[in-house]
Amino acid sequence: MKKEICKNCGKCCCYVATEIDVPEEREDFENIKWYVCHKNVKVFVDEEGNWYLEFLTPCEFLGDNNKCDVYERRPKICQKYDADTCLFNNEGYGEKYSFESLEDVEKYIKEIFDKGLHEVPEDED
Repeated sequence: MKKEICKNCGKCCCYVATEIDVPEEREDFENIKWYVCHKNVKVFVDEEGNWYLEFLTPCEFLGDNNKCDVYERRPKICQKYDADTCLFNNEGYGEKYSFESLEDVEKYIKEIFDKGLHEVPEDED
């Protein structure tokens, strides 16, 4: 049962990720470079091509036992989080690309972007 996987795990409480714009031009990668120059920050691209800025930092209410110290008052986003969609235990989840250093970004630019392999979603308008 997937709910049992979550028992005493706490991994979902050790980061914050927010979607960012897909870089479309070489200049757009300057922000990505700047992000990853900071400690405990990374950028990743999921399997669907969505780009995320991730801060690797634990929730201040994650107890030593990997359980929430404010469980009854936890934010709605925590309440809605489901083992079936857990990023750490979902077999269908994966990172297409991950950037943790300036070198990672520069390598992507050279090996993917400059070769025309970078994917930019089409406008839905």
